[in-house]
Amino acid sequence: FAQVFAQTLALAAAGYLPPDARIAASRPCSALPRAGAIFASETREAGGQGPGAFLQRGLPKNQQPVREVQNLRREFLFDWPMDDGYTDKLKGLYGATMLVVSLPIAFDTYRVLPAQLPELLAAAHTGTAAFMVVAVLRLRLGWGFVQKRLKERVSYYEQNQRGFLAKKDDEAVLRDRLIEKSEVAPALRRIDRSLLPLLASLLVSTAALEISDVPVLRTLSGDSATRYTSQLRGDDEFAAAEQAKARQRMGGGAGEQENVKPLYCDSRYYKILAGGNSQGGVGCN
Repeated sequence: FAQVFAQTLALAAAGYLPPDARIAASRPCSALPRAGAIFASETREAGGQGPGAFLQRGLPKNQQPVREVQNLRREFLFDWPMDDGYTDKLKGLYGATMLVVSLPIAFDTYRVLPAQLPELLAAAHTGTAAFMVVAVLRLRLGWGFVQKRLKERVSYYEQNQRGFLAKKDDEAVLRDRLIEKSEVAPALRRIDRSLLPLLASLLVSTAALEISDVPVLRTLSGDSATRYTSQLRGDDEFAAAEQAKARQRMGGGAGEQENVKPLYCDSRYYKILAGGNSQGGVGCN
């Protein structure tokens, strides 16, 4: 009971209990009538040497591990893993990103619907999952940092443009260990459980797009563009296959696709430059 009372009193001083609970926790137990009233005070002198301070002595207020946890919870997204609604919030973020950003971008590549609907959804999911992985990794790094600070028995801090080390006293070690087990560790478990499925789905959707036989327009430059142009000039079968892919991207009926020709067919100069088919331009006859 004495240990529980000490832990509750430490949490009250650190700001983790409401004001009424802090006063109640600071009052003596009825079983100890001889003890005087104890009131937890957060009043501190500059530099953290207040006689009634329950925080780690020797550290500036804004560099206390407990304060770092509280500041982290005020940041955008970082308070999400604190409760069981974390998964629902991630689903909402996924849906909003998918509808507003990923689907419009993917539709610019996969326009032929419903034939290219699976590729459209896979591409949109790949972009959304990549964004979600980055966001969850940011949560993992932030909560992992404060967990490391809470577990350390020696705290690093900076003051007057210099770095210092301060050893935690027994009260600070007990308080930080309790906060790490009750708040930080559960948040990290929720983050880890969400990160693994996101990574797995990202790998699966990326692999599905790689093995898909749906043609995708890619921009070539440098040596790749030179090799591609040379292959178009010297290999009529390759040029015909590339033209078929272009027709599939444009969609339309079979009759409309038969009349599709490369843009350079309207220019005598570019037809000669393209070569093939007796210098009349590949696909222009």
